[in-house]
Amino acid sequence: MWREALQRRLRGRVAQALRVRVTDNVHTMLSFSRQDGVLEVRLHHMFLLAPDPVVEALARYIRGSDPDASSALDRFIQRHRRLIRRVPAHVRRQRVRIRPRGRHHDLHEILAALNERHFEGKIDCAITWGPAPRAALPRKSIKLGSYSADARLIRIHPALDQAAVPRFFVAWIVFHEMLHHRHGVSRRGGKRCVHTLEFCADEQGYPDYESARAWERDNLDLLLSWAPGETWYR
Repeated sequence: MWREALQRRLRGRVAQALRVRVTDNVHTMLSFSRQDGVLEVRLHHMFLLAPDPVVEALARYIRGSDPDASSALDRFIQRHRRLIRRVPAHVRRQRVRIRPRGRHHDLHEILAALNERHFEGKIDCAITWGPAPRAALPRKSIKLGSYSADARLIRIHPALDQAAVPRFFVAWIVFHEMLHHRHGVSRRGGKRCVHTLEFCADEQGYPDYESARAWERDNLDLLLSWAPGETWYR
């Protein structure tokens, strides 16, 4: 009922075929795209009872990404952040297939060894080989690892699960992502900063830092041209 009411309020202001979908997304409060000639607007449930000025700002933003409308929406979201549901990390991890054991490298063993040696066993996160994203080969770039603070989960690109990739290099990538867990995110001058001076100092203090950087420079083509086989993990 509330969704239909919001849809009618928006449709009258946008003046085009429009469909509202209500989400509980914790990162994206508003997005829209065209599906089969219909504008699909995805909104966090906080917007269901939005007052008319906010609905008008939504309509202006959808019609033309109005910067004043964007600012009004940002203020509305900030005032209602308490409505953003925070899903516990262990629940988020349950939604991901955890595959730490590859054909050539076991990420769980690598993380456990690094945790004991460099972090006093205090890093409480999971690790998995990530999906094999589709890409035209050779790639122009490659993201070898990522860290999700919400799920407390490290993902490593499967291109590293090759016999030709040495364990010390995989370990360095894992160490880098573990540092994201340790240092988190800070803001400087209103900007989000993940590679702080402290982060970089810790990374450069890693025993195999120079060797790993050198190996990456000499073997980047191996990673950029990697293609997944039938089963790249077990």
